[in-house]
Amino acid sequence: MATHVLWQADVADFDVWLKVFREDKPMREAAGIRDLHIWKDPDQRDHAVAMFEVADLAKARSFFDSEELAMHHERGGVAHIQVKVLEPV
Repeated sequence: MATHVLWQADVADFDVWLKVFREDKPMREAAGIRDLHIWKDPDQRDHAVAMFEVADLAKARSFFDSEELAMHHERGGVAHIQVKVLEPV
């Protein structure tokens, strides 16, 4: 069974973040991360939420902790990131 990751962050500008996020899809796919859902919080205009499916949790954790992703987060105006790993029961 696949593991899921719930990712949340405040973003400086949702539209700018979404553009960078879409450009980064090949990086996520190379790390075995599949995009499932992307949400915009209607009560917090610049809060992004994403749900991912991961095939290899160690590889995904390495990606989420990578320097390269940190640079992309900076480019996308990302702050206050929360990553929650969810395992099926």
